[in-house]
Amino acid sequence: MKFRKMVLYDLKSDPIEKKFVDSLKRYTESIEIVFAKKEYSKELKLVDLINADAFISRLFDDYNDSLFEKSNLKYIGAMHTDISHFNLKLLKKKGITLTNVAGYSTEAVAELTISALLNISRRTYDAMNFVKKGNWGFEKFMGWELKGKTVGIIGLGRIGSRVAEIAMSLGMNIVYFSHDRKPEQEKTGMQFLDITNLIKQSDVISLHCSLNDETKNILNESNMKFMKKGSILLNSARSELVDLDTLYNLCKQNKISAWFEAIEDERTRKKFKILDNIYLTPHFGWMTKEAQQKLREMTLNNIEAYFKGNAINKIV
Repeated sequence: MKFRKMVLYDLKSDPIEKKFVDSLKRYTESIEIVFAKKEYSKELKLVDLINADAFISRLFDDYNDSLFEKSNLKYIGAMHTDISHFNLKLLKKKGITLTNVAGYSTEAVAELTISALLNISRRTYDAMNFVKKGNWGFEKFMGWELKGKTVGIIGLGRIGSRVAEIAMSLGMNIVYFSHDRKPEQEKTGMQFLDITNLIKQSDVISLHCSLNDETKNILNESNMKFMKKGSILLNSARSELVDLDTLYNLCKQNKISAWFEAIEDERTRKKFKILDNIYLTPHFGWMTKEAQQKLREMTLNNIEAYFKGNAINKIV
């Protein structure tokens, strides 16, 4: 069994390798690649999906509902974990199967999160740039050690759990908030707290929850005021989890420091870049050789399982 036509939505500046495209061809009579200049560029059009029954998306984008309402798609394979940019109710109504690749970048994102924490707590990035500019001296770079400090993890899924595991190995105490209690993990010493008490007790807050109506602005003006002076906010997930105006004000007042992995809005990035205690990275947490290999394998396995009538990693 094969799809009649598959559309691959890919990044023009860094197209996926021919070997993977050839692997996709095993599952379709024809394949068309639509290139976008960047994420969220809205370059996919309805005309691109004409006669297509499969859509493989490597990019995040703001998909107009008409793309799926008026198409004949049967299957969408998201080559990422976050599926918040898809209208799940619409896909379910249309009978379109959506799969993702949950867990492919767990280690990569968890390690990046811890590296960001170490970078900020020891001011490594600042010190490196200080020396590169021809300076010398240690006086400006007082840091603090992680051992004995408390990290509050919001969202104890795959990535949050791995961050907790690494943090515990560094001697940190773990408190967490999650949609569901995790009794097995609590046996290791983790403590469940509500959001407010987690914020009050944490030297570090690390966000690892998905974006939905319940989690949007889960950190906001009413609860972020309880953050400890000198604490660090880490966000490897969506920026919409945080009230960015409140974050900016707290950082501007030097009350906290923060690292964000994915602030897509360019105006916000320009606003934040003037503050030395806000660290931004370009949504590259999944960019490791190991994660990319898993990503490709899982995408192909998802298609294989779909044709066998036993879809895996199925969202709808």
